[in-house]
Amino acid sequence: HIELEIQGHSDDVGDDAYNLELSKRRAAAVKAYFVGEGVADDRLSTEGYGETQPEVENNSRANRARNRRVVFRLR
Repeated sequence: HIELEIQGHSDDVGDDAYNLELSKRRAAAVKAYFVGEGVADDRLSTEGYGETQPEVENNSRANRARNRRVVFRLR
């Protein structure tokens, strides 16, 4: 069966520690949704990366929005 890691990310606005926690909560919320829809809990893991892995530079409102995201990786 397929197993997924749900990765949470944030932009660079605010404190590093806050953004790390925010990204963890973001990933956990997505996991909770999938579990609520019937996906087995043990098939999903979560990780928060805060602002450490931006998709694009945090130099505009649009780019910061792109960096606030969740990514799915097969395990």
